[in-house]
Amino acid sequence: MTTNLEDAVVVITGASSGIGQAAAEAFARRGSRLVLASRNGAALEKVAEVCRRLGGEATSVVADVTDPDAVKALASKAASFGKIDVWVSNVGVGAVGRFEETLIEAHEQVIRANLLGHINDAHAALPVFLRQGTGVFINMISLGGFAAAPFATAYSASKFGLRGFSEALRAEVADKPRIHICDIYPAFVDTPGLMHGANYVGRKVSAPPPLIDAGALPKP
Repeated sequence: MTTNLEDAVVVITGASSGIGQAAAEAFARRGSRLVLASRNGAALEKVAEVCRRLGGEATSVVADVTDPDAVKALASKAASFGKIDVWVSNVGVGAVGRFEETLIEAHEQVIRANLLGHINDAHAALPVFLRQGTGVFINMISLGGFAAAPFATAYSASKFGLRGFSEALRAEVADKPRIHICDIYPAFVDTPGLMHGANYVGRKVSAPPPLIDAGALPKP
């Protein structure tokens, strides 16, 4: 399937930094109409301003993907442009530490954001795609969906779960040739995620090399 990205309506969650920001800028360069979402409104608007300078339209929407009503409102906002062509489900968080020394609330938040957040995204986007008969839903997963990460147990559970969810959903729409459920499995990417994640190891956490520059990822 080839999608003309000029004037395409593209929703990106987790768009205020890292991979989400890099994706937003890449779509903007192609002339897409962007609906950008994250919890950090100030950072999000800065990304939107950059996207406008790059040639795309950009609307910023403060939304928490763990809130299904907020995600449905995001979908309604995007659909007000007349369609949604692409939805990039990109939110991801982590908590690093021994399993039993990490607060259960931190484990729960990782699962809510990394798994339920993506399910909320898909549950809001898919009805729009079915009405249109077309659409691309992109799950930003991780190589962590294939290789478990000790000291990041909830993260591993969320990514394995998200891979299974994505595969199952893809099978459900297999009879809709113009609706696609896509997965991306990046390795370690240089994003603020490691700094922002919960840390229960008592020391600075860094990713092993090679560390990928988010801005250098393949462009749409």
